[in-house]
Amino acid sequence: MAELLTVLDVENINFSKALRGYSTEEVEEFLEKVGESLQVYSERIKTMEIQLSRFDEQIREYSELKQSLQEALVLAQKSAEERVSSAESRAEVIIAEAEAQAHRIVIGAKDRVDEHKREIDRLRQVRYQFIAEFKGLLAKFASMLNSLDMPADDRKEEREREERA
Repeated sequence: MAELLTVLDVENINFSKALRGYSTEEVEEFLEKVGESLQVYSERIKTMEIQLSRFDEQIREYSELKQSLQEALVLAQKSAEERVSSAESRAEVIIAEAEAQAHRIVIGAKDRVDEHKREIDRLRQVRYQFIAEFKGLLAKFASMLNSLDMPADDRKEEREREERA
């Protein structure tokens, strides 16, 4: 690759003098313009290199930010998945507990219904027994009342019948 010229190279160049050469003033004027142009281009290149360096730094920062955001997104997604899984697990536990409690309540209600049915049957038996005893008592009182109305001989026969029975 050819060696690049600098502004100083252009400003300090000396040509040998020849008999039928170019006009020295024109050459020096042109070399001055070339030097100024090279200076402007050199400054532009330095400015652009600084900008390029800044842009490279920004790109590096953006790449790091992108990486950080991707990692944060992955973590957020994992966290969300864990929360959903945890919520589902808790929901399953709550449902299982609710079903178990409902089952206990149903069994307790059935037991109370059975207990009430037994109590109702017992009360029916007591009622039937009471009615039978009350009818017997009423029959006895009716018999006693009838015996009061009967003559004494009939009462004696009635008592004898009752004793035999």
